[in-house]
Amino acid sequence: MNNLSLDVVDLKKFPLIKLLKKLPQLSSLYETILVTINDKLVYKFLNNQISFKELIRQIEKFSNLKEFQKYKKIKPKSIREIYSLMNYVSLKMDSISI
Repeated sequence: MNNLSLDVVDLKKFPLIKLLKKLPQLSSLYETILVTINDKLVYKFLNNQISFKELIRQIEKFSNLKEFQKYKKIKPKSIREIYSLMNYVSLKMDSISI
């Protein structure tokens, strides 16, 4: 493929790659949680409210919450359910304080 060379990813340099191994095989509401966590934290990073290292640390912290793990087994049923979960995750993050 046009001399394309793929290397093993350095997990120390790119620690969030480990999240890929935690994703379920099938679509689930957990992806909604990850996107919500990422969006909220990237917004804070872009507004100079947190550092890049803090962004990574917080993504790891929130994505590993036991409360969110159950959503790996739940398939999305409606848009309303997705939006409701997005709001819930956002409120949960605020309550834990980031």
